[in-house]
Amino acid sequence: MDREKSVSAGNAVAKALRVLQAVARPELPHRLKDIAECAGVSKASTHRILATLAEEGYVVADGEGRYGVGFQLRALAAQVFSDDSVGIDAVLRALQQRLGQAVHLAVLSGDHATYTHKVDPGHAYRIATEVGTPLPLHASAAGKVLLAHLPEAETDSLLDRAGLPARTPHTLTDREGLRAELGLVRERGYATEYEEADEAVCSLAAPVLDPEGYPMGAVSVSSLVFLVTREQLPGFAPAVCQAAQEVSRRL
Repeated sequence: MDREKSVSAGNAVAKALRVLQAVARPELPHRLKDIAECAGVSKASTHRILATLAEEGYVVADGEGRYGVGFQLRALAAQVFSDDSVGIDAVLRALQQRLGQAVHLAVLSGDHATYTHKVDPGHAYRIATEVGTPLPLHASAAGKVLLAHLPEAETDSLLDRAGLPARTPHTLTDREGLRAELGLVRERGYATEYEEADEAVCSLAAPVLDPEGYPMGAVSVSSLVFLVTREQLPGFAPAVCQAAQEVSRRL
C-alpha cells in the first residue's frame, strides 16, 4: 500500500512539473487546452494543478482562460541564476569600486525581496546587511524597483499580503502615494529610499530585467545618510543602471 501511495504521489508530482513546463513555454500566456495537450495531462487534472500553482504564485491567470508564469517561479529562476557562474560578482565588485559604497543584488522572494549578493565598501563604516536579508518591498529601493516593473495585478497582490507597515517615520505607508512613486520609478529607471527601511541608511536601485521586461532582480547601492545627502543619492543612478543592464545581459 505504501508503495502504491508513493507511486501515486510521484505521478502527481510528475504531472505538476509537466504542466509547469508547459506554462513556461515561450509566447505566453497559454490556454488551458494547449497546456493540457503539451503536458500530456487531462484538462480536468491540468485545471486542478493550475489552480494550486496559482494559489502558490507559480502561475498567474489572466481572467480569460489563459495562464502565464507567476512571480514565485520567476523569483525561483532569479535565485538559481544569481550564482557567480555568469560573472555577476565581477560586475558588482566593479560597481563598488566605482562608487565606494555597499553594493547588493536582490531578488523577489515570497512577499519581500532578498539579498543574494553583497560587496562591502572599503571605508570603515559598514551597512548592517547580509546575504539572505529580507527587504520590505514598499520601503527599500530594491523592493520598489521590483514592484514598479511587475505587472500591476502582481504588485497589488503582493502589497495586499505584505501591507505597507511603517519601518521608520519616513516610510511611505499610503497605497496611492506608493503607486505614484512607482510610476516615477518606471519613468526614470531607478528607485531611491532615504531612511525609509532603516534609519540612517539610504539606497538607490535599478532593475535587472529579462528579455520580456520582467524584473528578475535589482542591483542596489546603499550608504549612510551622513556620508551621502538626499541630493547626492541620484548621482549614483548612471553607474547602478549600467551595472543592472550588464547583469541583465549575463542572465
